[in-house]
Amino acid sequence: MLPCPLYTFTHLQCPFCGVQRGLLALLHGDVAAWWHYNPVVWLLLPYFIVLVAGEVHRPWQENRVVRWCYSNRAIFSVAGLLLAWGIVRNLI
Repeated sequence: MLPCPLYTFTHLQCPFCGVQRGLLALLHGDVAAWWHYNPVVWLLLPYFIVLVAGEVHRPWQENRVVRWCYSNRAIFSVAGLLLAWGIVRNLI
């Protein structure tokens, strides 16, 4: 597994720490471990899927949901949530 650069140098977990372990657990069929490693990223997974789908298939960018995902409000909300999760997970 690739080490997290932030954790390697500071011993602080970034908002995405645990994603690789979670994917590996999911591939082994352990859904509980998949959720345990980083629940916030998995809650945001539909948002990221819509972003990728909008990039891959350009006509979908006219869809109202895809346009909302590209809005500044959505992007800053997701960034704020990830920042808050990065702070909270290091305080717990």
